[in-house]
Amino acid sequence: MINQMQQVVVAGRQRDSRAIMQALQTVGVLHLVPVEGTPGFQTGPLGGAAADDRRESERLLARSESSLAQIGVPKDGGRAALPEENQWAELVEAVATPAAALEDQEAALRADLDARKTYGDVAAVLARLASGLDQRPRFAVLTLTTEKPEELQAADAALRAELQDRYAVSSAPVRDNLTAVVVAVLAADRDRARSALSKARLGELRLPGRFEAMPLSSVVQEFERIGRSADAALSEVQAQKRRLAGQYGPSLLSVRDALADRVAIDDARAQTARGKYGFVLQGYVPTDRVPGMQAALAPFGNGVMTELSAVDEHHSPGSIPVQLKNNDYTRNFEFLLNISDPPRYGTFDPSWVVAFFFPLFFGFIVADIGFGSLFLIAACWMIGKSKRGESLPVGLLGMTLDPSTMYQVGYVLRTMSLWSILFGFLTGEFFGNIMEKLHVFYTDPALIKSFWGVTLAPGEHETGIFPILLPRVLPEFSTTLLLICIALGVVFVLWSWGLRAQLSFKHRQMNHAWEAIGMLGGLVGLILLAYVSKAGRDFGALGNFGNPLVIVMLLGFVVFVGGIIFSRAFLMVIEILSNGGNIISFTRLFAVGVSAAILANLATDVGWSLGGVLPVIGPLLGIVLGLIVHTFLFALTILGHVMQPIRLMWVEYLNPTGFYQENGIRYNPFARASLRK
Repeated sequence: MINQMQQVVVAGRQRDSRAIMQALQTVGVLHLVPVEGTPGFQTGPLGGAAADDRRESERLLARSESSLAQIGVPKDGGRAALPEENQWAELVEAVATPAAALEDQEAALRADLDARKTYGDVAAVLARLASGLDQRPRFAVLTLTTEKPEELQAADAALRAELQDRYAVSSAPVRDNLTAVVVAVLAADRDRARSALSKARLGELRLPGRFEAMPLSSVVQEFERIGRSADAALSEVQAQKRRLAGQYGPSLLSVRDALADRVAIDDARAQTARGKYGFVLQGYVPTDRVPGMQAALAPFGNGVMTELSAVDEHHSPGSIPVQLKNNDYTRNFEFLLNISDPPRYGTFDPSWVVAFFFPLFFGFIVADIGFGSLFLIAACWMIGKSKRGESLPVGLLGMTLDPSTMYQVGYVLRTMSLWSILFGFLTGEFFGNIMEKLHVFYTDPALIKSFWGVTLAPGEHETGIFPILLPRVLPEFSTTLLLICIALGVVFVLWSWGLRAQLSFKHRQMNHAWEAIGMLGGLVGLILLAYVSKAGRDFGALGNFGNPLVIVMLLGFVVFVGGIIFSRAFLMVIEILSNGGNIISFTRLFAVGVSAAILANLATDVGWSLGGVLPVIGPLLGIVLGLIVHTFLFALTILGHVMQPIRLMWVEYLNPTGFYQENGIRYNPFARASLRK
């Protein structure tokens, strides 16, 4: 749900402004908003000595952050006791200077190693071909590489056309499809030779950095020296970085946090109205956090005045920050809605709806004990990894899940897997119909008839231990599943428009209220039209006015027309068809789930049939083949298993409520660096 907010104004003495801001920063509950247009007060960025102090703090903060990155200290590392303020600059410089030098050394060593790896074999061949000619002032040596014989022939032809016989070309293979080439010309003909090579679309080989100006023989010698000593030198540089991190890392992290807090205080002071003797700030604080804020300001006594007032959610809801306040279970699902800004203050938080129905719908689609168990193993692995403080690189998406995010993903996946296992018991599926073939699950036509009213044809697997209550792959049961999914669609679409009507009345948005009421009436009429006419098979039943459902249907259409007139939203005539389609969209739960189940049965049948052909090796080959086909089909269908239920939440349910049209401001409390998440 959306946490209740209070608007707050704090006034205090100017000499206490930094101390008061520090107290508010420590408690970390106040969402600041700028004070503007206050006569007699200065607003906006700080000036004078305060601005100079801020620039110095920013400089030290940047130096400390770059130094921490250079010596490899993680941001979540342990902190030491904060040194005295007059020692901060000295500590930062004590780390920054050697850290920058070590970083430069490491960069130079890595550049040398990369150059040797890339050009070492080529340079050796070029030096042998040049035979010291590149060190003679009368001659110029041009080096290049070719990959095809035609390129070398083109270079020779271009040089002959430009220089006749005043050049020499020597070449030798370096490795597969790569040839080193040396062109020797008189020094005066260097530019003409380069022009000729350019016409042949061949570029001169330029060695990187300092190697370009060195003779080829010296380059080879330097590459040999790098090969002998660079790895050891690089290890020594990294060891020095680790020693520097161990000696100064915890203290520098504490100083970095203190500097970040100081810069944040200066930024917050820039949002206040400042006078010669006093200052005023304003913001919002959650109602349940007010006592904490008051306790933080209590030491200042009469030097601080605080005024709290109720927020006006009807006239300015867009300016009120939104903090979601949910239980631990729902909180782990909130990230699924973070694709957009939070809901506007005074509306509703759909987190609990997504938290309950998204994993339920996913379980309804998968409905397989085997696949659900695999999800459960993956979820438990992710949760365990997150509790150990480890991250998870996801190469396919080019991202890394930090421990907190990975825990949430694992928690959601665990819930999805448990629903999958539960529905798997109802459908009797374990990697398809393996358990049916082993007579663990069986289909009882009498039970299905008494429970669902559906008559099943005699089947293959009617003996076993556990009866199947949801035989979704049987053709006779498909209509029942379709009706269940359509009933879910009716509930969700009517629920969403009901929410839209309730919120519109609450905020006195009468056009939207009439639109929602009209749409509710029209949808009720449309649903009853389909029900009474038996999906269009008996339109004559619509004229039976003795049927109360026909009267309700007509009243629904009258309300729909009234909604169009009063809301002046004439496109509702088209929109109601779209909302009818939203109801039908819930049949995706049936279609995606049943198609995946049929494919899983197919994979099992393929392996099972192979196991019955060969007496000994057949079962082993059947298991292997079944696993391969299961893996392939599962990879093809898993994206739909996830996207279809979340799409029903994001589009069919949330769109009519206005969730995406009326976004709010995310609650961002003014807090210390160590408290920020």
